[in-house]
Amino acid sequence: MVKLLPASDDFEEVTKIQCTPWMYGIVILVFSIIIGGLIFISRFNEADYQRDVQVWKEKLNLIAEGRKVDVTHFISNNFTELRTLADNPSLKLYLTELQNVPQDSTSAEQGEPAQKSYLRNLLIFTAQRAGFMGVSGTDAIPANITTENKSGLLVLGSDNQLVVGTPMLNSSMNIIMENAKKQVAGAEGLIDLQKDADGTIYMGFSVPVYSIQGEHNAEGQIGKIIAIKIIDENLFTLLKQPGSTEKTMESLLVRPVNPTKDKMEYISPLLDGSAPLSKQFTLNQQDSAEAFINRDTNDFSSELKDYRGQQVLATSRDIGGTSWKLITKVDAAEAFVESGARRAGLVTSFTLVIAVIVLIIISMWWYSYSRHALMASSYFKKAATKARAQENLLRLVTDYQPEAIYIIDSDQTYWFANQKVSEAAGMNPASVIGKNIADIQGTANAQRIGEQCQIVLDNGKPFYNIHHENEGEEEKVIRSGYIPLQEIPVSSLPPQTPGVLVVEQDISEVYHERERRLSTQKQLVETLVHLVDKRDPFAANHSLLVSQIANQIAADMGLDSITVETTRTAASLMNIGKIVVPTELLTKTEQLSEEEKTIIRNSMDAAADLLSKVSFDGPVSETLKEWQERWNGTGPMGLKGDNILITARIIAVANAFIGMISPRSWRNAMSIEAANKFLLDNAGSYFDQRVVVALIHYVDNHSGREWIKNIIKNYRNVA
Repeated sequence: MVKLLPASDDFEEVTKIQCTPWMYGIVILVFSIIIGGLIFISRFNEADYQRDVQVWKEKLNLIAEGRKVDVTHFISNNFTELRTLADNPSLKLYLTELQNVPQDSTSAEQGEPAQKSYLRNLLIFTAQRAGFMGVSGTDAIPANITTENKSGLLVLGSDNQLVVGTPMLNSSMNIIMENAKKQVAGAEGLIDLQKDADGTIYMGFSVPVYSIQGEHNAEGQIGKIIAIKIIDENLFTLLKQPGSTEKTMESLLVRPVNPTKDKMEYISPLLDGSAPLSKQFTLNQQDSAEAFINRDTNDFSSELKDYRGQQVLATSRDIGGTSWKLITKVDAAEAFVESGARRAGLVTSFTLVIAVIVLIIISMWWYSYSRHALMASSYFKKAATKARAQENLLRLVTDYQPEAIYIIDSDQTYWFANQKVSEAAGMNPASVIGKNIADIQGTANAQRIGEQCQIVLDNGKPFYNIHHENEGEEEKVIRSGYIPLQEIPVSSLPPQTPGVLVVEQDISEVYHERERRLSTQKQLVETLVHLVDKRDPFAANHSLLVSQIANQIAADMGLDSITVETTRTAASLMNIGKIVVPTELLTKTEQLSEEEKTIIRNSMDAAADLLSKVSFDGPVSETLKEWQERWNGTGPMGLKGDNILITARIIAVANAFIGMISPRSWRNAMSIEAANKFLLDNAGSYFDQRVVVALIHYVDNHSGREWIKNIIKNYRNVA
């Protein structure tokens, strides 16, 4: 508080007052608030931006992974068709016979051998079914008729000479024969995307044909099947994300142009209308997002520009078995249109608050050291004038704020209220002054506000809290700030009357936006869990059941909401590491070997590594690292007792319990009593006794048994 001296008629005394160190202190304070406020705004804006970047990174990773799977399936499905054809016993037999018959032993009168006719019909049927043949019907007749087919199937002998094939243009035939010489014996081959003179894009696939009794190696190869397929929407539509609403969302394919890999080309259609194989870029382009992703080990970019010159968020995936790289991207301008507007609004609000504080300080300094105030006729007149000026200034500033701002004393009486408060009460500002909080906001709110104000007055420190209010079907979230005042700046009160400045801000939009973001994260977690469960049918829904009962245990133990949510999320994701486990091991019906069990256990550790860079509110990744620890310290990491996260201890008990009561392919489910006995016998050694007691309490005293009966019933229905 600035101390006002009694009035004096001595002009020299007034001059001395104006030169006191308070003047320099106020100047330093104002500049400190401005600089500190600017730093705070800058850091807040950057932190919020980075959170949005992380959310989009996770979303783009999921989209890129889905597009990668579809493109990989496209390539593998074509190879699968050719492998099935190559494994046909009749094809192997007839191919062997045709190669053993001398070329001059069949006269024109005898006609074409029956083996060759059969093979041609088999090739035509396969080509039409698998999309390797663009024209059907009369073109399939083995006659010397001109054909327009650029795609088709050929069977070559061990000497790379044509044995039989579907009708196709000579140009396509030449392409196959040229690539046949490059294929390694005993290995499959991919003829990468190429463009014809007329713009037709095609690619090819080659698989070896082995003799019926021969080994699957170069010595056992008796020929090969090579296919050429026209590439159009059958591949490029796989790059479009189903359900995506972003106009600039794009997945594209690139590959190296030359052996040095210093130049890349786009092999898929582009958003700007460019055709496939019509654009290239070099890896030394420093401002290119595509070049950065291909040049460095990073697989994500958020600050660079794409081929259109637009700043984008981009991630990438390698397409296995090819030199292709898939890039998924979206314009930063579209991605941040909503969050950018939100940040701009918050920055404006913060800036306005800082400006108000600075204005109040400057005004107080001005009025405190104003020559007119110092030259007033008496101390009390100056004090009253200053108080009225402060009150008017405070009202001038606060009446234009969207927040409710008011000052109350220790008796919960209003001594100041801005326009927002008076409008909510349906009164004019002057009528609010002198009223009790209960008269304006009701008894319940008065009790809550009174308790918070008393805390602030007792410890002399600001206090902030958040509470929820219901207005009909709409829920409002209010953030309240309570700031202690040594003296209420109102002229009608005696000097040194303490009070509390209360600022109530409606943060419903920000709060619900965060809730929606958490909901999206939860949906993504559930999607990942569903993908893992589809790969492991014998343990489907296992992690879901573990997360449900772990959530109940954490809630019954009275843990805070973040810890409960962390427990549920980590339990849901505990089996995400099974993505790296071979499918044949997950679906094995016999007893697992020790080596196979080790692979399964290692997949649990992989879950923590996969999620180590994903942002959660609680220690999800750390929980996944520690849930296999034992209470007595004999676990993999050697952690013991309370040094193990409580979330990990809960998951360990929940996982063991669900595993015991769930049937497996090699055993029946255990009874609830037997499972409880096992947990109690190992409480204090393997498991935390408090967690075991909480589980049994839920099972026996709540709805746990009914819930478990439904689990067993569902397993039987599946069986």
